[in-house]
Amino acid sequence: MEDWEILTEAEAIEAAIDRHGEDGTTSVAYCALESWGDRGDPEYQFWFALFLKLIQREHVGWA
Repeated sequence: MEDWEILTEAEAIEAAIDRHGEDGTTSVAYCALESWGDRGDPEYQFWFALFLKLIQREHVGWA
């Protein structure tokens, strides 16, 4: 995705949804998969970290 590095987290989630048409977590996961190939790639790290943050947020209070 172009210009991913200038997006806030909220903007990145919105851009991911616009691109993939799914819920935020799934769309962000798709973006991470698209940039996958080199785990050291900053774009992959950005999307994967955001995905992990969304997953953790969904499971807060889950017991």
